[in-house]
Amino acid sequence: MKKLIILFAIVTNLGCSNEKEEISDNLQYFKFQQTDSDKFINSTEVGKVLIYKNQNDSELKFKVLINKIEKQLESRGDFVYGSTKYFYYDEQRIEMQSTLFADGDFCCNSSFYLSLKRWPKVYQTNPTVISEDSKFITTIGLVPFETGIQSVLLDYSETLISVTINGVTYNNVRKIEINPNPFPNPNWQLPSLKNIYFDQNKGVIGFDDLQNNEWRLQN
Repeated sequence: MKKLIILFAIVTNLGCSNEKEEISDNLQYFKFQQTDSDKFINSTEVGKVLIYKNQNDSELKFKVLINKIEKQLESRGDFVYGSTKYFYYDEQRIEMQSTLFADGDFCCNSSFYLSLKRWPKVYQTNPTVISEDSKFITTIGLVPFETGIQSVLLDYSETLISVTINGVTYNNVRKIEINPNPFPNPNWQLPSLKNIYFDQNKGVIGFDDLQNNEWRLQN
């Protein structure tokens, strides 16, 4: 309860100002709005181990490493030519690690993540175009699942469905279809996914893999 109160206080404070603000370096700053508060993930505190079980009673476990709200900088570039700063934005970031991988594993540490953020409705870098109005989006990082893609994007225009798990019905779920990886590694620790089920406040409550296993969140 204390964490939820703190999170609400942060959102309230962020939402009191305009959607776009200018800060000291004259970059646009897209802040969370009051209307965003019903989309935050509030059940994945740091240290919690999320357990997903399939129809054969096999389990996959993911430990929550990070759950924080911060102002972030959007920049592009490299070490050779330097980077260009474009704008600031608010983000809730949740990072999870499979218990099948060692702590600090370079490939898979923190690369299963949720990034909920305020983002300009129009954004391009060549030429630079950044709209003044913004939208709420979520990116789900999928590198550890060897899906063939690094992430998927939700813009909250997707159709809502209901999913029931262990007698609990989730009514604000978005089913995200993933193009199957044509060359999955059969020896990889985690399955290659074809669907993800994302609940608006709970996060990833389930996923289906290419072997027709249906993994569902147990806690």
